[in-house]
Amino acid sequence: MKGTSVRTGIMKVSIIGVSIMMVCLAFYYIMQIKQRQSIEELAQGDRTTLANRILDVYSRQYANIVRDNSAWDEFISSFVTGRDDEWLLNNVGYMIENYDASCVCVFDTLGNAAYQRKAPDSQDVEFFDFGGKSIQQILDGQPFTSFFLKVGNKLYEYHGAGVVHADDMITRKQKPQGYLFMVKKISYELLTEYQAAIGNYAVGLVYNRNDLDLTQEYTFPHYLVIKEAKDYNGDTVAYMYFVFTNPVVKMYKRFIPVFIFVSLMCLLIMFAILRYTTVKITRPLKNIAESFHTGKTDKILPLKKETNEFGVISEMMEEFFIQKDNLVKLNTDLKQSREEIMVQNETLQQQKEEIMSQHENVLMLNEELSATNDDLAEQKENLEKANELLTSSITYASRLQSSMLQAVAPTEKNFKNFFITYYPKNIVGGDFYFTRQVGDTLIVCVGDCTGHGVPGAMLASMGTSFLRQIASTTEEKDLISDSMLMRLKKKVTSALGLDSEGEQRTDGMDVALLTYNKKTRNGYFSGAHRPMVLIRDGELHTIKGDNIPIGHFVKEGKFTPVNINFQPGDKIYMFSDGCTDQTGGPQKRRIMAQNFKDHLLEYSTLPFAEQKTAIENFIFTWKGDLPQTDDIVLMGFEIE
Repeated sequence: MKGTSVRTGIMKVSIIGVSIMMVCLAFYYIMQIKQRQSIEELAQGDRTTLANRILDVYSRQYANIVRDNSAWDEFISSFVTGRDDEWLLNNVGYMIENYDASCVCVFDTLGNAAYQRKAPDSQDVEFFDFGGKSIQQILDGQPFTSFFLKVGNKLYEYHGAGVVHADDMITRKQKPQGYLFMVKKISYELLTEYQAAIGNYAVGLVYNRNDLDLTQEYTFPHYLVIKEAKDYNGDTVAYMYFVFTNPVVKMYKRFIPVFIFVSLMCLLIMFAILRYTTVKITRPLKNIAESFHTGKTDKILPLKKETNEFGVISEMMEEFFIQKDNLVKLNTDLKQSREEIMVQNETLQQQKEEIMSQHENVLMLNEELSATNDDLAEQKENLEKANELLTSSITYASRLQSSMLQAVAPTEKNFKNFFITYYPKNIVGGDFYFTRQVGDTLIVCVGDCTGHGVPGAMLASMGTSFLRQIASTTEEKDLISDSMLMRLKKKVTSALGLDSEGEQRTDGMDVALLTYNKKTRNGYFSGAHRPMVLIRDGELHTIKGDNIPIGHFVKEGKFTPVNINFQPGDKIYMFSDGCTDQTGGPQKRRIMAQNFKDHLLEYSTLPFAEQKTAIENFIFTWKGDLPQTDDIVLMGFEIE
């Protein structure tokens, strides 16, 4: 590798960079000269055009503001209807404050002033006196206009437009429904804004052309620009003059010394770069290359003192040579390790033979396990047959239970409108219902027995059977809810008796029972741990039962008969706690009694068939994918 290759490359890059800079400076110089010639030709040619280009920008700006505001539909609606509403006041005030207007005037279709609002410093000026001319004459068929007026010793610029609908804002072919004028005072401060915007040397405003100082000859780079302010008749009422200074001249005068200075700086920078690269880059690279070639580190050791990249490279090279020596030593150690590994392989071969012997033992153990699996499979098959037989028996019991409930189910003879919802948790359930008519008296009952499945179903069958006995052996006048529950309690308690250890059984049932005369509509309700819900005229009433179950109870007592005078259209609901204890919902909680009652009230206005569907959908939607918590029974009917 040649020692001058890096330095030569850097030199080429520097020369190219300086050349590009010189070309850019030359191009900039040529563009400045062309710009100066263009401005000078424009100034010597038509100075009026230059003035209009500078000043008309502001006139167009305010004219556009008036034109856009005059196309508001709300604005039209406000002064056509004659209402001085808040919208009109706020928006006219907004135009005065934000557009620095002296006054905003609104005219009707005849040109009469309908509304005007002035700025605080313009209260002494009338802004709608146009020398007897009407608004239509001033606009002369145009959608908007701009002109100047001298009022007292002040000059004002008027911007007016015909007010049209927003959908005609572009074409403005419709007949104006009014007119809007915004007035701008031409003050010294405004002229100063113009001066700052276009970089003028001096500004002024006179009302007589003789007051203009035209004795001085204005040549490049200064030009005198005069703007005539004309009124609505086209007559000149004032003169605004500007002494325009071309900023290109100062830039042009400063360009030559800057160009020389930049050129010298580029040459010095290029020399410094070459000197730096020779000392700091080329020479260290040459020493590094020679060290790699010879394998000696004497020429790179001085570079370790450097804090730049070459210092890092020199340390890495020294580390490389150290690693090289270590690798030679490591190779020797590897040869020795290879011999040791061969000895270990012989030991592993012996261990492999021992493992094969153990593998044969494992195969024998697997055969024994296979025989055990066959025995387990046979036991599983026997269990499945037993389970199938048990399930078949319970299914048959379910059909028997359904037949028993069907025999005591409500019919259209008893009720005009009713429904029954019955869902056991297992194949058979411990919930039951009972209806029976004796003469004119109707007995309605819903029960919830202890437990689920077969035990609960046996208790439910017992409850249904006892109720049938009681209903068939009792005279109609004695069919009162509390006495029926007491007779049912005695029969259940007697039937349950004592358990194998001589203790009273705690099994039993919760029952809600209602008896009422269909002709007199007088009835009685008693409950053993279960309530009844009555909905009348859109209001829900809960008739609670007593805290006494049907069965053995530590604290005995009597059931309370609640006398009720029913009315046609009353809706009655009896249900087991499976309806309120079902777990589910967003938070995996129980439905709860109040929530369930709220839904009963909500669905009570529906026909009873639709009520049944709605309440079942509510319960099982709440349940979701969770298991059913308890047996469910719900009976609803309407008093005729």
